[in-house]
Amino acid sequence: MYEGVDTVVLHNELAYQDVLPVRWEPLAQPLDTFRLGTLEEANVLLLQACLAVEEHPLRDKGEDQHPMASELARLDFKLNLLLQMVGTLVNQAPAIEAVPVQFNALGASWQARGASPRVGSMGLLHIRLRGALMQTLDLYAEITASEAGAVSAKFLKLPQPATDLIQQLCFLRHRKQVAGSRKSRNKS
Repeated sequence: MYEGVDTVVLHNELAYQDVLPVRWEPLAQPLDTFRLGTLEEANVLLLQACLAVEEHPLRDKGEDQHPMASELARLDFKLNLLLQMVGTLVNQAPAIEAVPVQFNALGASWQARGASPRVGSMGLLHIRLRGALMQTLDLYAEITASEAGAVSAKFLKLPQPATDLIQQLCFLRHRKQVAGSRKSRNKS
């Protein structure tokens, strides 16, 4: 049965789609192991915070959890959020323009403003996932297509923890869209 929700797919996998601040930063040389590790740590913390925000409204009210488990999860979320905010204060970056973007654990496509990056160039794709969190998701990528402002990139050396969290974020976003579609259809 068709639910009236279009599933967003990129590279034959479920994708996250929104209008978000996105910026491409070309790199003159490949990232070293240390910088890749630093990106992974920051991305995992950011994705965990975003997942906590996305997942919170979807929890079942009748869910049987140990009282301490929910309290620990709440404290963990607050600590992650605090770490993100401190990181933002330390690393102030210029504002990034919001554009249509789709991404999953394999790659991304977005509408570039200004000059489009060159196919084959490597760099960092910065995506700001939430308005309240200034830190961006920073993904090492290679441009695979760039024509008339439509840009596509594949992610390079994305570690498994970040891959898993991005897939989970895509799934939760899709689930939220399906639930929203059902609610609006039932109200009609």
